[in-house]
Amino acid sequence: MVNTALAFAITSLLLAWLAFHSLFGPQAGTAHRTTFAVASIVAAGVVFAVSLGVVLQALRWHRRLVTHLRPGEEIAGSYSAELLAPGSNGRNLAERIGMTLTNQRLLLHRPERNPHPAIEFEHDEIADARELGPAACPGLRRCILHELALADAETLLIRMSAATALDFAGPRQQYLEARPREMRALILETAGPTPSRPAQSLDSMLVDGEPTVCLLELDENYLRVLNERKAPMDDLYYYFHWEHMSVGEPQPMMLGGFPESWQCLRLQFHDTSSLVVCTAAAAIERLRNKALDAGAAPLVSPRAAGTSD
Repeated sequence: MVNTALAFAITSLLLAWLAFHSLFGPQAGTAHRTTFAVASIVAAGVVFAVSLGVVLQALRWHRRLVTHLRPGEEIAGSYSAELLAPGSNGRNLAERIGMTLTNQRLLLHRPERNPHPAIEFEHDEIADARELGPAACPGLRRCILHELALADAETLLIRMSAATALDFAGPRQQYLEARPREMRALILETAGPTPSRPAQSLDSMLVDGEPTVCLLELDENYLRVLNERKAPMDDLYYYFHWEHMSVGEPQPMMLGGFPESWQCLRLQFHDTSSLVVCTAAAAIERLRNKALDAGAAPLVSPRAAGTSD
């Protein structure tokens, strides 16, 4: 929608410039020039009104979509696309859909303007997302075909215009292409100072003090937390050495609106600071196993400690 609005806005500016040139240019004053200028002004007004209507519609749709988002979830992009039948060669009829990619999941909307997601996939449920190249398209459009391979072996074929595919490429690589040493998780709670900079509280990694989705880098010697909404320098001190860490047991998700499969994990540092991270159970297990294998200690709960005494 934004690209459409921008195209209409540029067209209205061009028409307005032609009208100005006809009224005040070197050959201004003739009847034909005046008629052309009036027609250009009227056309510019109509085109600008259409552009404004597209923008207002997009804003209204965005506000309605926000009501369906989870805590910490943010929209990376919204796209118009077509869903093709499995095994399609791109020439048969397609179902028009809307796609919304967030920092937690991929939402498919039916019909396109309905912000309530009809189908949704967690990032971990998408095993592979790749561009297959040009596809046959009705009319004179130039389209690109994308394939989404799901973890349950199902495959989705999605066709979109070349311009939309160009906008989709960056977020697709950022959120849907798996990286062995990276994972995203919701930082639910923070407590204590930042171990590498005691003067800085750990809650500074949260946006407006609310649960925040961050990128976790699982390095050989340390865990690093990156907030994708902030400048890289703001994340400079958010690294935590595995051998200075204690790891708790996975716990059920403590916020509503998330899948039942999500779990939370408490990470404690130097007995003075802690983080609670939440994401899909498989990712939580991966994070916990990485920490323990790299030298972190199991975190003994106070109840368990009292029992052992």
